[in-house]
Amino acid sequence: MIILLSYIALWYLRTFLLAFLSALLHHVAKAFKEAGNYVIGIMGAKDKEMLILENEMTQICDELVITTDDGSYGQKGFVTNVLKDLIEEGKPIDLVVAIGPVPMMEAVGKLTKSYGIRTVVSLNPIMVDGTGMCGACRVTVGGEIKFACVDGPDFDGHEVDFAELRMRQRMYLREEREAIETLTYMSE
Repeated sequence: MIILLSYIALWYLRTFLLAFLSALLHHVAKAFKEAGNYVIGIMGAKDKEMLILENEMTQICDELVITTDDGSYGQKGFVTNVLKDLIEEGKPIDLVVAIGPVPMMEAVGKLTKSYGIRTVVSLNPIMVDGTGMCGACRVTVGGEIKFACVDGPDFDGHEVDFAELRMRQRMYLREEREAIETLTYMSE
């Protein structure tokens, strides 16, 4: 079985593929469904207001589980809780695909590694030129330097150096905050 999991959603297919849902995941799920897979989606968000594509995912998924951190909609908790429950129920999961925030993808990787379930994460580090020349999107995977813009963005979730990835994503935190403050000020 395949499960697709995204912090906005999770999927369950005939061979279970987990991927945290984003708008991108909608197309991934659709392709798995069109290939004849049974799809279970698990969508997660901070609260009901943050959920997107619920109707579209309902049309694709054979089953759809929604979680919210605050319990305002669906099950209270995280998509990883639902994934763990599916694993512990003995669902034959062959592949998990996670798309979403780095902490979520890291948690998915740790969980699935302990059960020996192949996991793919879709990374979104800062990308500047899209050719690998600038090195901004550099990640370490399996001890080797990779560039998400040309070698990815999909990598083995058990091999990604998430500590390094978190550190690199904070490199431009000051500039990101300044830009948000500027945009907020300009919109007032």
